[in-house]
Amino acid sequence: MLIYLWKSRPGIGRALWLGVTGSFAHIDSLRQALDYHLQRHNVLATNIANVNTPGFKPSDMARVAEPGFAEIFGVALKRTHAMHSAQGLEDLRPTGRVFADLSSGAGADGNYVSLDRESGKLAANNLRFDVISAIASAQLRQLSFAAADGKR
Repeated sequence: MLIYLWKSRPGIGRALWLGVTGSFAHIDSLRQALDYHLQRHNVLATNIANVNTPGFKPSDMARVAEPGFAEIFGVALKRTHAMHSAQGLEDLRPTGRVFADLSSGAGADGNYVSLDRESGKLAANNLRFDVISAIASAQLRQLSFAAADGKR
């Protein structure tokens, strides 16, 4: 259907294509956020698992901007046609960076893990993951509804 519209009525087909790709671009940012919170969950769970390990230093994750193509290679990409892919031209994508979190102070055995603090961070991270997951599910349900021409 999309190819038919593209060839027979280029303006409508192009608008429909841009609308579809724009819908999936939003879902990709939600996927990246889910990936980040899943990775952070694993880091925080490791801290809790090592609460009784002498000398253990806990870690946490921070969202940082990952350099794009232009920053890595020192060249700028230019979009020469409106229908060309914009991959590589997008803004910096947020990713996680693991760092040592020694802010709770060391115990008598040299362990820096505070069970209360790590449990609180894990619960907050879980809540953020659940909210983003609900938003992503709603977006996918809307796309599925539209793809089925409004039929359930």
